[in-house]
Amino acid sequence: MFFSVLILSIIEGITEFLPVSSTGHLLLVSHYLNLDKSFYEVFDIAIQLGAILAVVSLYPTYFFKAIQNPFRIQNKILVLAMLPILIIGFCFRGIIQAILFQPMVIFLGLLIGGVALIVVDLYIPKKSNPLDQKLDVTFRQGLWIGLWQCLALWPGMSRSAMTIIGGLVSGLNRVTAASFSFVMAVPLMMIIVAYDLISAIGQLSMVEFGWVFMGIFCSYGCAFFTMKWFLNFVKNKGLFVFGVYRIIIALIGILLSYDLFSF
Repeated sequence: MFFSVLILSIIEGITEFLPVSSTGHLLLVSHYLNLDKSFYEVFDIAIQLGAILAVVSLYPTYFFKAIQNPFRIQNKILVLAMLPILIIGFCFRGIIQAILFQPMVIFLGLLIGGVALIVVDLYIPKKSNPLDQKLDVTFRQGLWIGLWQCLALWPGMSRSAMTIIGGLVSGLNRVTAASFSFVMAVPLMMIIVAYDLISAIGQLSMVEFGWVFMGIFCSYGCAFFTMKWFLNFVKNKGLFVFGVYRIIIALIGILLSYDLFSF
C-alpha cells in the first residue's frame, strides 16, 4: 500500500498543473496497480488538497488580497470562469463517469489534447512581454477560458491544458495563461473536493486516513516545485514538448489496450 500511495501522490503533484492530465494518469496507474476502488476514489479526490495548498503557497499575496476583498474584480472573473464547468459537470456527472472514465477514452483524450497543444504552440506567436499579468485578465478572457475548461470533463484532455489553450486563444501570453490556470484551479478544486469528500465520509478506516494525509503531504511538495519549474519552462520553451509527450503516451496505451505487443 505504501508504494501505491507514494506513486499516486507523486503523480498527482507533478501532473495536476502540467498540461498532461493528472486525472488520466491517476486513473490509468490506479487501474494497473489494482487498488481497491472504494479507497482509490476517495484518495484520488483527497490528495488534490495538497495541490490546492501548493498554489496558495506559490501566490500567498494574491489569495490574501482575494480573501481580504472578496468582491474585487479578479474574484468575479474567477467565478465567471468556473461557472461553465460547474454547471455542465453537475448536470451530466453520471453520464461523464459512466462513459468517459475508461482507459481507451482517456488515451484518446491524451492524444487529441496533445495535438491541440502542438497546434497552439506552433501557430500562436510568443508575446514579447512574457511577464505574469493574471491581474489584468478581462471578463471576456475569463469566460473564454472557462468555456475551454469544460473540455477537461473528458478525462485525459487535462484541465490545465484546456485552460492554458483557452488563455492563449483569448490573447494571454504563455506565462499568464499558465499562472491564471493555477489560481483558477483553487476555488474550483475546493468546491469539487469538498463535495466529493462530504459524500465519501464514513468510507475510510483510520489507517486509510493516515494514507490520505501522507498523500496530501507528498502531492503538496511535488506540486509546488513542479509549478515553479513549469512557469520558467513554458516562458522559455513553450508547450510543444508536452504535446509530444501526450501523443507518445496515448499511442503506447492504445497499442497495449489492443494487445498489439503480444506477438
